[in-house]
Amino acid sequence: MSTEELTYSQALEELRAIHARLRVDDVDVDKLLDDVARASELLDFCQKRITAVGEQLEEVLGEFDRPSG
Repeated sequence: MSTEELTYSQALEELRAIHARLRVDDVDVDKLLDDVARASELLDFCQKRITAVGEQLEEVLGEFDRPSG
């Protein structure tokens, strides 16, 4: 699934699953590179999502700080 189709929660869940696979003693070396690449993609997606939400929050909260009228 592409990150464009994911929610933040789904991406985080997938990252946790990858992390769990990487922590086992018998890591599948053939799958390791794919997992690391996917984790990198998911981390980038999550960071961008957090940044976007933070910017939106600042904008909304900024409206409360402005004097009315």
